Amino acid sequence: MNGEAQYLLDNELLKEIFDQLERIAIETGINAKIGDDELRRLAASEVRAIRSVRLKLKSLLSDKTNQRTDAVA
Repeated sequence: MNGEAQYLLDNELLKEIFDQLERIAIETGINAKIGDDELRRLAASEVRAIRSVRLKLKSLLSDKTNQRTDAVA
């Protein structure tokens, strides 16, 4: 799984897709009408989901690296 996580994190197309999706969600939240709290909430949830996926991938790499370091020590 470590190799797949590294591949996904290093993949330029996937980075661009995540960046675009996050940018669009942020802009959607910022530009929502004053009373449209539901749209703002949905946009914030989308940003959190994108960031969560990135963090999970990084976490998978970190966990694998720590396991290898522990095994050597």
